[in-house]
Amino acid sequence: MAKKKKIFDAVLRILFFIASVAIIVLFCPNEAQYQYQFELGKPWQYDLLTADFDCPIYKDRTEFRNEREDVLNAKVYYFNLAESTKDEAVRIMKADVNRLYKEEQEASIKTPESLSFIRHHEDYISYLKQILDKIYETGLIDDNDYESTQNSTSDHIVILSANNMGRKCDKNSLYSVHTAKSAIYSKAPTKIEKEWLRQLRIDGYLKPNLIYNEEITEKVLSEEYKNVSATQGMVQRGERIIDRGEIVTEEKYKILNSIKQESLNKSITTNEQHLSILVGRILLTSCLIGFFFAYTAIFRKRFYISKRYFALSLSLITLYFVATSLIAQYADPEFVYIIPFALVPMIMSTFYDTRTALFAHITTILLASLMVSVPLEFVILQLPVGMMAIFMSKDVVERSQLIKCAVAVFLTYCLMYTAYGLILEGDILVIDIWMYLWFTINGILLLFAYPFIFVIEKTFGYTSNVTLLELSNTNHPLLRTLSEEAPGTFQHVLQVANLSGDIAMELGANSLLARTGALYHDIGKTKNSAFFTENQHGGNTPHSQLTPQESAAIIIEHVKNGVELAKENHLPQCIIDIIQSHHGKNIVRYFYTVYANANPDKDIDTSGFSYHGPNPSTMEEGIVMICDAIEASSRSLTEYTDDSINSLVEKIVNTMVTEHSLDNTPIQLKQIEQIKEILKEKLRNIYHTRIAYPELKKQKNK
Repeated sequence: MAKKKKIFDAVLRILFFIASVAIIVLFCPNEAQYQYQFELGKPWQYDLLTADFDCPIYKDRTEFRNEREDVLNAKVYYFNLAESTKDEAVRIMKADVNRLYKEEQEASIKTPESLSFIRHHEDYISYLKQILDKIYETGLIDDNDYESTQNSTSDHIVILSANNMGRKCDKNSLYSVHTAKSAIYSKAPTKIEKEWLRQLRIDGYLKPNLIYNEEITEKVLSEEYKNVSATQGMVQRGERIIDRGEIVTEEKYKILNSIKQESLNKSITTNEQHLSILVGRILLTSCLIGFFFAYTAIFRKRFYISKRYFALSLSLITLYFVATSLIAQYADPEFVYIIPFALVPMIMSTFYDTRTALFAHITTILLASLMVSVPLEFVILQLPVGMMAIFMSKDVVERSQLIKCAVAVFLTYCLMYTAYGLILEGDILVIDIWMYLWFTINGILLLFAYPFIFVIEKTFGYTSNVTLLELSNTNHPLLRTLSEEAPGTFQHVLQVANLSGDIAMELGANSLLARTGALYHDIGKTKNSAFFTENQHGGNTPHSQLTPQESAAIIIEHVKNGVELAKENHLPQCIIDIIQSHHGKNIVRYFYTVYANANPDKDIDTSGFSYHGPNPSTMEEGIVMICDAIEASSRSLTEYTDDSINSLVEKIVNTMVTEHSLDNTPIQLKQIEQIKEILKEKLRNIYHTRIAYPELKKQKNK
């Protein structure tokens, strides 16, 4: 069964590895990598570059797009000329004036105004014919078409005659139906009264003589749009382009991009070359990730065998590569500095250790550098930032520490970028100040580390120091219940917690985990609390009514009860492991000895007197086991002297070593001796002898 589990875990690790490599390769751009990296406004970092072939100079995307938009905005409208419209309009006008003239003549009552109109009606015809001739000669178009032509940036339209010969016409001189009608009223001489003009049906003889030709307009526009050139000039073979130290100006940037584009187009012509590039990417990605896990397999074996470790580390590396790839391909290349890469070492150091965090950060940065425009600058900036994040985020348990870490990361970015810029540019004034804005956003995003760590805790089943700090509060419902139901046990766990935390800190273990685990290791004693010595008063013990086997079973059961309580209250697995292993597979020695003394000639089965384990497997679990046994036994000493304390510590710890209770932990023999010395010193401080204060004798009254 164990062998099958090992095989399954190995296969699962391989699948994790393959999936991660596949995703990274999938998000690599589908083109070959150009041998030179350059950036606008930065110095050229290579030797003299000359053109190896004739190459057109391509406009950048924005310039090319803007030119095409200019063509659309300068749309020239084409209109067909309807020559007969003017004659028809004049005929309708004359008929309309004559109609009104006849009506006024036949009217029974004639006013001075009507008599004036009758007398000058020929003048009305003459004026209207004159202005209609002018309107139609200039050009009359529909109101909607007039508005469209005015929105175009072109200053003219084209009028097509019957034989499709075109002539340009100033669009501002054209009339719409609305402007033509206004002109008729506004330009009338004094003898032409506007009141009589309004009685005419002017709309009836203002018919557009320029008819919009949509087909020809769109056809011409399409041709002009297609004819916008994507290039501007040529670079001749052998022409000098740029030399080391020269600034990449906008003009040189266009030339370099053009040569890059042509080089990439020429470099990939066969499927074999595509396959070679794919194989190269797979090998490079596999090597970088493989080196990281080789370190883990050699130096961090307990991480390597963990499926959670593989899942978390590969998820982080892959996620950051994908984010870098998307930004590098579809946004401004400098936006990659918004990505909070410092979060990777912060998370890894929170759940593992600082050295593993540094290796994970290096792997992530090297992979991400394959996607950025200036890899050397990217690596130089990101590596020190990751180191600073590791320094500042070690044992983060307060929000203020996170803010300090974000500020330190921001300052490191600024310092490294300024120093690197001075080396390249030689002038602080030409350094890109926008980069400092990206660094600021990066630092702000780091402040979201807390919720991100919480998500990882819930997703991968880890426990952060923040969670442990919350659990170490003695107002937690479980600890409050323990203090009420088993006050003696509560005092015991407080002492064990203090001892465990101090020892873990000295040995370099997780002191917060050891202390918090010690606080909860005996919560199972809230059930049947009276059966435990520290909660008994006046020497009365319920064990007097039980057999040694029954008493041992009740004592042993507190571990099981503690695990059940911990699971009901959703305590982290690392705390449950400490509860489950704090007695390991040891014997309930008191009741075993009582039974053995009462049955000297009987072979005794120790299974009924033994805890069910397992034995401790981590340093923190081993420390809690030792401190629990020492603290409980120290209460039975009749006197507290150096000899009695030394003897007690030596006896209990040596017994655990000889009975192999600590074999599964990474605690070394020299650390065992160190634990002994710390315990002796702490117990002497706890049980130090106090001097007797003299009583004040009564003085005689003087």
